[in-house]
Amino acid sequence: MTYRHRRRLPPPSLAPRRINAEQGRPCLVIDDRFSAEHQPVQASLQQLERFSALMAAQGWPAHVARLAYDRLYAGERFGFARRVGRGELPGLAAQLLVSWRASRCEAPAR
Repeated sequence: MTYRHRRRLPPPSLAPRRINAEQGRPCLVIDDRFSAEHQPVQASLQQLERFSALMAAQGWPAHVARLAYDRLYAGERFGFARRVGRGELPGLAAQLLVSWRASRCEAPAR
């Protein structure tokens, strides 16, 4: 009998989260934490799609929607691609890391 370790939970992100509604039924809540000019990653959709395609060609996943809206995921993927990518991927990852660092902003106080 083999023992499987429990997989670590992913870090918290800006994705929708589950809450309990007034009647006790769960529902998804999506709130705008950033205005349009302060999106988590300031990069064009074409750049993110190209990055995702290059990652897939080398056997690594990169989801465009998560790259655009999840700073933790995007930073991890861009850094990984810059370190171990081949061909055009490290250069594109370096450009995306620059825009990722430039788009840092404080979350609004609640």
